[in-house]
Amino acid sequence: MPAPNFIVIGAQKCGTEALYRALQQHPDVFMSANKEPSFFAMDGSLPSFRIPTPGYRNRLVPRWDAYLRLFDGAEGCAAIGEASAMYLSRWEPERTAARIRERIPGAKLVALLRQPADRAFSAFHFYRSRDLETADSFEQALAAEPERIRANDFPDIHHRANGFYHAHLSRFLEVFPREQVLVHLHEDWKAEPGRVLQETFRFLGVDEGVRVEVGRFNVTHRDRSRRLRRFLADPRRRERWPASKLPGRIMAAIERWNRSRPEPMRPETRRDLMRGYRDDILQLGDLLDRDLSHWLAEGSGPS
Repeated sequence: MPAPNFIVIGAQKCGTEALYRALQQHPDVFMSANKEPSFFAMDGSLPSFRIPTPGYRNRLVPRWDAYLRLFDGAEGCAAIGEASAMYLSRWEPERTAARIRERIPGAKLVALLRQPADRAFSAFHFYRSRDLETADSFEQALAAEPERIRANDFPDIHHRANGFYHAHLSRFLEVFPREQVLVHLHEDWKAEPGRVLQETFRFLGVDEGVRVEVGRFNVTHRDRSRRLRRFLADPRRRERWPASKLPGRIMAAIERWNRSRPEPMRPETRRDLMRGYRDDILQLGDLLDRDLSHWLAEGSGPS
């Protein structure tokens, strides 16, 4: 039974969904159908943090035998992988890295990183649109975060803490050789996805000349009406609605109308976040040997 030989370790809301779907299209790459089994963030049983929904629980794969079954059918593929963004979060990165090293010492790791304040803001809106974030504003969520961490709430909504990439990535580089870790920036992925994919294919040892379609997924948005979004997402309620007989294109237009671009992050909120992130960003730049001074500049934009 084949095991994965590479893992997209995150980070959350940095483009891992789009990268995962692009990798799926390569004929020599096998990606698990369950994108985020998060096996290495656990230790043989479900994690101790609060699991928010049955769907979230069902995605988690804590047992090694079940994890390996995710890669049935991967025989003959040069690159076999999965993409669990939790691995590069604040949830036990040291233990996660050690578990991957123990099970798959030759694994290649791929990371996508995004300006951390923008990533946090995007994550807030993403989880709020799925009713997994209960705060009414980004500022309220940040204020609640210390208590959420003390209460062992699920780590996806630790918006500020998940952006300390140097602190988290360095745990992996303590146990993996640098040549086994490939790090891309989100802005490179947005600007030149073809080049980023070519570098990734080369890193994974597959034909870098293969062309694949690149899409955008989980784009940051704000619901004009959360009640309407919940209604449209519930097929049983939609069936009882007379307008449910409308053509699909009109229903899709209603769904699109209900999604609007969030208001920009408050300048004072960004300044507060960046005071905390500054040292970590500078250390990350040294670690990657890359100038990240643009991450320290003013201005933000969800995407």
